[in-house]
Amino acid sequence: MKMYLFRITFVLLNILSFSACTNLDEEVYDQLTEEHFYRDERDLLAAVAPVYGGYRGLLEWRKWWDFEETTDIVVTPRAAWFDGGIYIRLNNHTWRSEDPHFSDLWGQAYGGISDCNRVIYQINKAEFPIQNKDRFIAELELARAYWYYILCEAFGNVPLIDRFDVEPGYLPATNTRQEVFDFIEASIKKNVDLLSEDTRLSYGRFNKFNAKMLLARLYLNAEAWIGKPMYDACKLLCDEIIASGKYSLEPDYSAPFAVRNENSPEIIFAYPNDEVKTGSTIYMALQKTLHPSNVKTFNLQTWLDNGVCAVPSFVEHYAADDHRLEKTWRMGQQYGSDGSMLYCTGIVPGWAGKPLNYTKEVSSLENGGEAEGYRCGKYEIEMGTSRAMNNDWVAMRYAEVYYMKAECILRLGEDANEAAILVNAVRKRSVESALSASDLTETVQVNGTAVRWGNMLLEWGREFALEGLRRSQLIRFDNNYTRGEWRFHSASQSEHLNLFPIPFTEMQANPNLKQNPGYN
Repeated sequence: MKMYLFRITFVLLNILSFSACTNLDEEVYDQLTEEHFYRDERDLLAAVAPVYGGYRGLLEWRKWWDFEETTDIVVTPRAAWFDGGIYIRLNNHTWRSEDPHFSDLWGQAYGGISDCNRVIYQINKAEFPIQNKDRFIAELELARAYWYYILCEAFGNVPLIDRFDVEPGYLPATNTRQEVFDFIEASIKKNVDLLSEDTRLSYGRFNKFNAKMLLARLYLNAEAWIGKPMYDACKLLCDEIIASGKYSLEPDYSAPFAVRNENSPEIIFAYPNDEVKTGSTIYMALQKTLHPSNVKTFNLQTWLDNGVCAVPSFVEHYAADDHRLEKTWRMGQQYGSDGSMLYCTGIVPGWAGKPLNYTKEVSSLENGGEAEGYRCGKYEIEMGTSRAMNNDWVAMRYAEVYYMKAECILRLGEDANEAAILVNAVRKRSVESALSASDLTETVQVNGTAVRWGNMLLEWGREFALEGLRRSQLIRFDNNYTRGEWRFHSASQSEHLNLFPIPFTEMQANPNLKQNPGYN
């Protein structure tokens, strides 16, 4: 049960408003009349809610996947899904601007930005004095900055649109990645001190501390994105979040990902889910990873598609005493809820009747076996659930603050013993052995190439697998994203692949857009 009435009200309004947002009969907001403006606080809360509801759309098909499916963590073999070869292209870094994953991600983000701009505009047109007006607008500008962070990471050079009342037919021009970075930074710095410090009442919304964490993420990636190291600034923000005392590490690695996880002290920002009221799912955690026979494991009221699995070479990075392996991946023989063995169904010819035994090895990207590959298992699956889930998606968690600070210490050449203390404070709940300062400072082989602080990169992967962070991690560490090679993936050595292409459909619709270098 959610703990506070204010949050309950907000979540319910979020649910109702988000449902309305999915109606294909689009509301025309460039013809706003008086009834669209806010007359009381309830109207205002109902308007702010769908801004957050839009984030849940990132967890659906063909959006958030772009970040992890292009890395050394997961792959979708053709035996499970093909979809015109898109998943093979994502793994091979041979994607095209026409691929729908990019247009879907772009559309989701700019839809969210439009919601933010619209509500800010309407608040400023409200017909009654709004208590805490500045705080509401600050929150909306942070929500918009978060969308731009996603776009900056994925596409880099994108249009900045910061107002709703634009001229009919307005076609924005491309801004540089530097300009987008500066916009995000300015938005956060302008508003952070106006935001709530009550982390419980602001659960699932932007507050002072998750705003600081977003800025810390921006600074951590600054050298890779704009060529300017900002590790001192990142470290300072991490210290401020730690000093606040608002968050703590869970004793169990799996606790932040449990069903009804809204009370976890480790969660800094989440996308609230509710099986009944939001009807939203975490696609990678359920439908796109598990075999159809796993319906019997959890008595599910939905179908399963048998898809994404662990890249075998990534799994090999776990030590024998690292319990994050079995808490992140579903492996071995699968059973029904009654204890009976489960079997393959013949999705792949020749596999019908074989035990459903998830193996580490994937024999082929083109012709892999039906039960090959460990499956995603980080989020707890509730018995009897439908396609929707009651787990809130963990977008930011406290362990990341420790790892960000540790990485900054290493990059600044400061005391590596302090970095080791931070990393081991997180690791100790899952791993019996500790990492030393020399382990963290060592240059080691990662994905077939030498990487400075390579054990830090490996540790980032083991702790945060399946959380949407891996692409930026690989790019930060000696651009292992394009220089590394892993099972089924050869190093491209093409740095233009650090950015996705501007979607073909957007280029066709808007002649003012510029395609990213290296793409047609």
